[in-house]
Amino acid sequence: MNQFDKNKIITLDIQEPQQIKAALIQYQTMLICGEAFKEEQFDVEFRHSNAGKVRRLQTSDAGSNFGLLKSALIKGQGGSERYLNEEITDQSEVYISEPILFAAALQYPELKETIVATVKAIVDYSRRVNDTDEIWIDDTDVFGVEAVYMLAKTDLQYLYLLGQFFFPYWDEDHTGDCINYLAEFLAELGWHPEVIKAYIWCDNASFRLGMFMNNPYSDAQTHQTLGEYLTENPCQYGTFKQSVIERFQAEPVLLYSYDEHSDEEEDLSGCNPVVWLYETLFPRRRHFYDDDLEDAFMQQPFMGSTLENEAYDLQGMVKGQVDGLLVKPAESALRKRARYKAYQERDEHRYDLNYGTEVLKPLILAMPQGDRLWLYIESGTERDALDAINEIELIPLAKAHAPLMFEHIDDQLCSWQYNNRGILDEIENILDLARDDLLTDHFGDESTIELANGLTTTLTVTLDSDITLLAARREQYLRIVDVFYRALGKREFNEYMMESLTEEDEPLLSRQDYYRRYSQLDEAVINGSVNETTTATTTATNGILSALEGLDPALARDVQSIFGTFIDRDEILYKLHFQRVDSVLRTSRELCHPKLWADCELADMGFFALASYQLFNDFNQRIGDDVTEALFNFLNEQHIWQMAAAKIIRSCRVRDDHHFPNSGLIDADITRIKAYFTADKPEDDQAELLALITPHLYRDDVNRGELHVNKFSEYQPGYTLFHDRDDDFQRFTLIAFWLRQLPLPLRVQADRLWRFLIALAPVRVARNIMRAHSDEPWDVTINTPLDEINVTEQLEKAGIKSGQLNAYEMSRHFHDNKCYQQWLDAYSEITSTATGMFGSIDRKKAEAMCEGLKYINEHTKIGFLHDVSLKYPEVSLDIEHDFKRALKLMVRLNIRSWENALAYEYGQACLYVGDGDDAPENLLKPIASDQHTVHDKPCYVDGCSWLKSTVLQQCGEQNIILMADHEVPLDSYQHSLPRGTLLIFNSEVENKTLLARIAELQDTTARIEHLCEQTWAYLEGEIDYDSIANLYNAHLAMDGFRPSLDEYRLYSMNQFIWTLDKPRRNRLAKLLLNQDCHGFKVLDENYEKCWLLHRLEQGEIDFNEYFEKVRESQRLRETSEEAMQFMLNWLIEIGVNLAHITRFCIKHTQFDVCCEFIQNHARGIYDHKDQGSFAQTLAYLYAGRRAQLPEILSRANDASQLMEPLTKDKSRLVKEAVMKFMVH
Repeated sequence: MNQFDKNKIITLDIQEPQQIKAALIQYQTMLICGEAFKEEQFDVEFRHSNAGKVRRLQTSDAGSNFGLLKSALIKGQGGSERYLNEEITDQSEVYISEPILFAAALQYPELKETIVATVKAIVDYSRRVNDTDEIWIDDTDVFGVEAVYMLAKTDLQYLYLLGQFFFPYWDEDHTGDCINYLAEFLAELGWHPEVIKAYIWCDNASFRLGMFMNNPYSDAQTHQTLGEYLTENPCQYGTFKQSVIERFQAEPVLLYSYDEHSDEEEDLSGCNPVVWLYETLFPRRRHFYDDDLEDAFMQQPFMGSTLENEAYDLQGMVKGQVDGLLVKPAESALRKRARYKAYQERDEHRYDLNYGTEVLKPLILAMPQGDRLWLYIESGTERDALDAINEIELIPLAKAHAPLMFEHIDDQLCSWQYNNRGILDEIENILDLARDDLLTDHFGDESTIELANGLTTTLTVTLDSDITLLAARREQYLRIVDVFYRALGKREFNEYMMESLTEEDEPLLSRQDYYRRYSQLDEAVINGSVNETTTATTTATNGILSALEGLDPALARDVQSIFGTFIDRDEILYKLHFQRVDSVLRTSRELCHPKLWADCELADMGFFALASYQLFNDFNQRIGDDVTEALFNFLNEQHIWQMAAAKIIRSCRVRDDHHFPNSGLIDADITRIKAYFTADKPEDDQAELLALITPHLYRDDVNRGELHVNKFSEYQPGYTLFHDRDDDFQRFTLIAFWLRQLPLPLRVQADRLWRFLIALAPVRVARNIMRAHSDEPWDVTINTPLDEINVTEQLEKAGIKSGQLNAYEMSRHFHDNKCYQQWLDAYSEITSTATGMFGSIDRKKAEAMCEGLKYINEHTKIGFLHDVSLKYPEVSLDIEHDFKRALKLMVRLNIRSWENALAYEYGQACLYVGDGDDAPENLLKPIASDQHTVHDKPCYVDGCSWLKSTVLQQCGEQNIILMADHEVPLDSYQHSLPRGTLLIFNSEVENKTLLARIAELQDTTARIEHLCEQTWAYLEGEIDYDSIANLYNAHLAMDGFRPSLDEYRLYSMNQFIWTLDKPRRNRLAKLLLNQDCHGFKVLDENYEKCWLLHRLEQGEIDFNEYFEKVRESQRLRETSEEAMQFMLNWLIEIGVNLAHITRFCIKHTQFDVCCEFIQNHARGIYDHKDQGSFAQTLAYLYAGRRAQLPEILSRANDASQLMEPLTKDKSRLVKEAVMKFMVH
């Protein structure tokens, strides 16, 4: 069966009208009841049946409507005719029986009523779901559209149904061809009344625009717009408005989306669906992300007024004649909202005593011998009822008898696996209500105990009698798992379920007991069906099965699982894995023997790591026997170092004819690398090898266009070798770490590999080793301090510098306030003048840590150094180099391309800059070149070599090429402008001066250096604000300003601004916040920190209070009113544009002080600051922001007076808001 074959087959004789009618009626019923789809996939096929023979429908069955069918299919099926002349066999993955049926049905006028009713059912279903993902036929096409189209083609009065069919939440990326359906009618008929009706009934803005535009990235038209038609035919405008009113009287507009996970009902009264219709009367795709263009678009003249006024006037008329809302969510969204609320209610009770079991109980009772099964769960009796269970289809059973449990199961499953297999995959989550009920201590009392050192701890105290009850409830949960194991056909649970039973703080079962209880042991061991390993892992372990024969089956399964973990390259090895080795394998020397995996189908570094660990432990435990010798021989025979070298080489660029023809390692280099890691005495030393390999290692960088930055720090690049989506080279790192400590010949190569790794990335190597000692699988968390000290000492002895280890340890404990403060204290010793032994040791330790900080995440480093300087003012904050580097990164991220900087400098002399396709027609003249034309070098947008630039200058009736890219032939300009950026200058510009300036601006590196030098001079007070502001206006793109690389590991301006002294902080903030409102990103929601920093500087709080409050505010992401008030006062004080502050406050109206600022600004209280009047602020804000002001101003006692300027606003959107909130 093919992937998309249908299960619900409707048979008919395609030549018999009455059978066609019956099939259509059956189809209608299935659509209305929701039975036409299965798991969000169309699941119906119509087949021809005659004389006992059944076949798939063919395109020829369309009869006289074959041409109509062809027209429908080539629009919706990717524009292809591939189905039309091919026989559709049982093996064909072609699913067009629905359009064939409708094409055939439309031959018979007597079926018209039934066809219309069925098409309406199709449209109703599509609008109920409002999601393309729920109406797929296969992986490329959707259901229904051809049927609706063909009806409209045969009877134009039903064209509006086609408009309706295209609901708002449509996947235009994967079904973009569907936009052709409506466009065809406009192309053929123009703005016929029925075409206008289809426009009005279409709730998808893109499809409405697509009627007269076919390019989503341009405003170019393919047909006349409806706005133009109405303008040219004003007599039709009244009819248009009446049709809009009738549409809303019939049905509200469908919303694009609806928040299904909100706790509060959405206020839909503020939606403006009539305005949405007017917004697509003219092309506007390029306006979506430009507020100024959008304002201008809505203010364009239309029908004697503006487009916006006409839209709101008609919306007012509609509201006056329609009861209820003008918009509505899709039914599916409402169902999902109801499901979410039900989920929340269940979640609120999940830890209530007996709630989970009461939800589950009806499902158990509905099973065969359910009463006896429940007794088994409660007390362990009636075991034979459990043994009698065969597989049960749980979903229909729960739906019929246990509605709450059914809803809980339904929440966990995916539509494509809505069966017992899906339940098996999600079993841990499906049983979580019962688990949270039965495994929660409902009977203990919390007690707070004060310790001798003054600290307090909270403990749960449970009576001995209740402990027995808790143990009994744990057994009840296991018996629930027993029932589900059998009800699901005794299939293996997934690894998450197994871990929840065997690896929690208080495991319910040992691993082997788990296998005995929930595995088909004999079959599992024979077939190697280890569910917790990957297919590749299972294949790799096939060779060990014979070696496990004769062992207890559960033990054999446990051993096989351990082996699988070690060779699973998607598994990071951590403490639990080695504990399992110690508790299972190392309890028997026989199980330590490498013969268990010697016959494995492939040698694997996981087995090498396991053997190395065993050998390392033998040495430390002073064990030396035949097993020890076998382990040594195994490692000695397996070419470990060749494999390690090969893995390193695979992480490098290697020269070849295709990918790297001019760079990468050559054969001689590869030979040297292999020799270095494998030979007893290689010719190269470590420095030579690093010089050879490092330039070719694949980097794991932060990439932003052509900007590539080390992911961790300036001094520590990231390498894919340590981040290769599998084991991060952990296994070979562990092998080298262990074997280098053993008195064996292998130690030479092991030590060589180890020293290479720590020279490359010392902190990453330390992390890989510490992971093996971690109590958690993903984060390095070592719960026992002595264990952490021990592994740190081992790493230091192995050659990793103590300062690097200490810096890494500090970063790991960054969010542990107590431990972090201890590191602050330790680092403060860097200024110690103590001459004693201990004082000298502490100072040297701090100095080493200072150097080690270069290798950890930069963001953590700067935060740490700043905190040290705040707690210990005698420790200077020496981060000038870092700040300058962050400044340079900011400039590189935001620098304008040379052509925009050039246009800014030349002002009005530059007549146009932008995409050549959008240049005004009055500037487009015949293009020619002359002796001054520069055409011998590149000319393209910075960082975009594929996006060519052309510089023209007006000269009489021609445009002369001043500069063009050397790859663009000059004669091509005789026919059209090449795609790319175009600059046009007036005739008064001196061309030699202009060309010289272009050459200067195209040196982006020099521009960046100049901007950074000037910024630094400004911060030092050496140049004035106006000079640097003009420079920034010319060279930095502040719209979309990014103060950082958006990478949490790296530092940025929004971190450094709080580390600067007050004068430089004020200058930097004024510069960035005044350039554009996007400059406020530099504040990064650190409003509470700014306030607390001020209080610390003023001595109002000490560092400990500052530290605790900052950490608390960052954890809760909260800001106090006092902090926001201080922030606003500071912004006013340093001279930030009041319009920018106002926009900031509009976005933060949850703070009373932000609303009060706007109200005071409207009163003119800040006018004397020379930072902009309220009128200037209104002119700066776009209409959408201005429309938010009336609600804010209405909170003031003098609201009417404050809103007076807004009553005269040119935007109807603003006036509507004023009317809503005006105090009468």
